[in-house]
Amino acid sequence: MSQSKEVLLNTRVGELVANDFRSAHIFSQYGIDFCCGGGITLDRAISRFNADEEALLNTLLALDGNTITNDGLTELALPDLLNYIEATHHTFVRDKAPLLVEYSQKMVRAHGENHSEIKPLAGWIAALVDDLMPHLMKEEQILFPAILGLHNQVESQTCFGHISNPINAMQYEHDDALQIMEKISELTNGFQPPEHACTTWRVCYASLAEFDTDLKQHIYIENNVLFPKALALTA
Repeated sequence: MSQSKEVLLNTRVGELVANDFRSAHIFSQYGIDFCCGGGITLDRAISRFNADEEALLNTLLALDGNTITNDGLTELALPDLLNYIEATHHTFVRDKAPLLVEYSQKMVRAHGENHSEIKPLAGWIAALVDDLMPHLMKEEQILFPAILGLHNQVESQTCFGHISNPINAMQYEHDDALQIMEKISELTNGFQPPEHACTTWRVCYASLAEFDTDLKQHIYIENNVLFPKALALTA
């Protein structure tokens, strides 16, 4: 076992989350209580919650501070750009959205009666997820294959007519998602938790800030890089 793994095992779960909120997502996936149970070491938590030690440690060690930039995306061929969007941003939404719902529901149970913003926040998070999940499917099953067909000069029968029609529909849904995200930002004071917030509360807000950043980048790439490239094929 490397020294890094030994350090992780001997660090309290709550401390790991405080140092990097993304570790909370991993603990949730492995069934480890990082909020009320955050005072014990990771070694004890792994034993208590019967988690896969090696897999969990490797996942934690894989966390890094790298951020995704738009550099070079305009130069990507359409097939590569489509793959990038799905592998990066669509995967991010599918990984993180269920966790946001989970965190917000925990907050409702623990704090919903005493803090008036919690229940509306959980409602807006659910609305955002309900909007985004079918949106991803429509892009992956309808719009993206149609764009790829245009790129490959393959004639296909579609139900939507010109490619601008589904693009306009997706842009409308982008606007709707951003409006919901703005409501969430207002309710959370710009994703800033109050001083009395518990660990789950803080992780939820930090996760929402991360989600907000990724969503805006995701939408920017589609609206300003992907869609113009697709429409240019029909000019």
